[in-house]
Amino acid sequence: MAKTTPFQRNLYAFMMHLFGFLLLLEWVRPLSEVTDTSNAYVFVVFLAVAFTISYLQIMPLIGFVIQTGFMFYFLHILYMKEKFLSKDWFSTFWADLKYNVNVIFAADWTAMSGFFRSLLLFILLWLISYLLIYWILYRKKMFLFVALSITYVAILDTFTTYNGNGAIIRLIVIGLILVGFVHIERVREQEGIFKNNKMIMAWGIPFIIMVVGAATIGYLSPKAAPQWPDPVPFFTGTGEGFGPGNGQVRKLGYGDNDSRLGGPFIGDPSVVFTAEVEKRHYWRVETKDVYTGKGWEVSDGESNELINGQNTEVNWLADNVETESLQATIDMELTYPHINYPIGLQSVIPLWREEESEEVTFEVNSVTEKISTDVSLQSYSLQYDYPRYYIERLHRAEPGAGLESDEGFVEMYTQLPSSLPDRVKDLAEEITSSFETRYDKAKAVERYFARNGFEYETTNVAVPTGNQDYVDQFLFETQLGYCDNFSTSMVVMLRSVGIPARWVKGYTHGDLLELTNDGTRMYEVSNNNAHSWVEVYFPEVGWVTFEPTSGFDNPYNFVYESTLQNEESENGEDLIPENNETPEQENPRNAEDMLEEGGSEQTDNGSGGTAFQFGINLSWKTLLFIFVGIAFYAGLLFFTRNKWLPYYFIFLYKRSKDDKAFMKAYKVLLQILNKNGVARKDGQTLREYAKFVDNYLFTDAMQTLTERYERVIYRGDSSSEEWEHSKELWENLIKKASS
Repeated sequence: MAKTTPFQRNLYAFMMHLFGFLLLLEWVRPLSEVTDTSNAYVFVVFLAVAFTISYLQIMPLIGFVIQTGFMFYFLHILYMKEKFLSKDWFSTFWADLKYNVNVIFAADWTAMSGFFRSLLLFILLWLISYLLIYWILYRKKMFLFVALSITYVAILDTFTTYNGNGAIIRLIVIGLILVGFVHIERVREQEGIFKNNKMIMAWGIPFIIMVVGAATIGYLSPKAAPQWPDPVPFFTGTGEGFGPGNGQVRKLGYGDNDSRLGGPFIGDPSVVFTAEVEKRHYWRVETKDVYTGKGWEVSDGESNELINGQNTEVNWLADNVETESLQATIDMELTYPHINYPIGLQSVIPLWREEESEEVTFEVNSVTEKISTDVSLQSYSLQYDYPRYYIERLHRAEPGAGLESDEGFVEMYTQLPSSLPDRVKDLAEEITSSFETRYDKAKAVERYFARNGFEYETTNVAVPTGNQDYVDQFLFETQLGYCDNFSTSMVVMLRSVGIPARWVKGYTHGDLLELTNDGTRMYEVSNNNAHSWVEVYFPEVGWVTFEPTSGFDNPYNFVYESTLQNEESENGEDLIPENNETPEQENPRNAEDMLEEGGSEQTDNGSGGTAFQFGINLSWKTLLFIFVGIAFYAGLLFFTRNKWLPYYFIFLYKRSKDDKAFMKAYKVLLQILNKNGVARKDGQTLREYAKFVDNYLFTDAMQTLTERYERVIYRGDSSSEEWEHSKELWENLIKKASS
């Protein structure tokens, strides 16, 4: 930051402070309504004190003491019962401070005390007031802060009970006045016009009248009705995600109508269920088999009962697929008349239902594989077989074997509408023609999206109109979409080349909450985790999950059987998965994997502190001391950089034998002069600037140094030789400039 000189305490400075205060006041007004903040007047007074100290240009140290005193006095009258600044007062303050430091380290933000939150708000307002004054009077740039203020009030007006109608008008008027006066000041400086109060009034009063008049006319004029629907109901209502795509914004979550896909959606963090599992995987709800060109529908299927919750009706995996028997426990937060389950389900056991006396009947649809219940389950347990896919076996899958011997099966899962554009089929042929096996073809289509600029997008998502095909629009026009776009497109392209595939919807594994003591993982699955993906049929293997959506990873393991011995993990459980070549977004390792490798993040060290595992045990107090020490010295180095940086450059360049040392050192000198208030003006030649510097520093060294620099640049004299003769001049100038 360039060194600033004190501003003139005139009418312009007073007006800028006044309107700056009024602008910042609009940030404080909503606090009492949208938060539990009371006595907001203390923050208003504190801001007034800050702007007054700035305008009067009170010495920084004295100003710091005054503002600190006001801050602590306001905290005292709001929270303290002890005598102000007494020993008991400081003891209470210190105890509260220590408590809140612990809360911060525990990331339990809601547990912070009101005293500490008010302290942080005072500090924030102090910093913002300083920055606002700096931007107005020194940088002379105001538009960004005005825009942020309007955005802030608009968001509060839209999503809270705060009525920002009057605030928006006030901000527009104040903002235009500030931006206008700042622009006038920049023009005055560029043109070299002398500034006095008479000139400010001559320019400023007509401008203020014009702004206020325009705002008044705008306020009184008739206005059109809102052109956009109110977005709040989409956040607060119970939305149905993955529903009909009619172009309106939908809310993310599970819905059973997928006849018209497309259109934007908004997130919904509402928790659907929590799951205690041994491995992460996707949660299936249903599959759909009929693609219409606009979305998905379902052909007729039979409903079969699962006797005692035992799955004897649906089989996803061939008998020769290696599996691991696992168990999961589901606790529902939002109840539905169906269950969420992983591929390979063997049985479901109710643990808790709304009516304990009722028996639970499970029915599975033979086409959608959706398992419905006649009673809403609050909690249930699942037994399932977790698959491990061997890539060699996937390569060996022969078309026509297994379920593909049934023509009806092949017809169902290669169905496409007659209206599908030929270019979709041509693209699928182009992508897969160079591969022989079904697995390689499926992987080629899965990778295609990442390698050809397709992007994950939830807001700017088109809806096909007229006879336009949903997949064709995504592949050749928009290339923007979310999981429905990616998964549907992959299914359609695979079907185009004769590979049975189907569209599956449900949830991802969710967000990891914790690792339990018995080694299981606790996940939280919300509406934001609603997802759709692809399953491809492989004879003698079964239905295999594929994940084409950018930013998502296939949760299942694909391993080479031939490298089984080398790729087993130390516990003999997981194998190294094949590289799924996840596109566009390079996904970091899962949090649960890092937790498993490093053990528990925290452990009781027996002294009341928290021991963090970094090879050695350090209590939180030690870590806090180290952090504060590092922060202190880093801050000290930063704020004193103008004092020690010149000597660093002297040390760096004085002993340098580099041919370019002279040029580099000269540029460093220009930077140091600029930072210390001796800036080079636009259009000023080096010689003119050197003369100006010499007059400023009462020396002739800069002109001599500049002449030698120009001889090197323009005449080609020896840089190293000139530098040897100029080191002392350069060093003296550096020291004078920095002093």
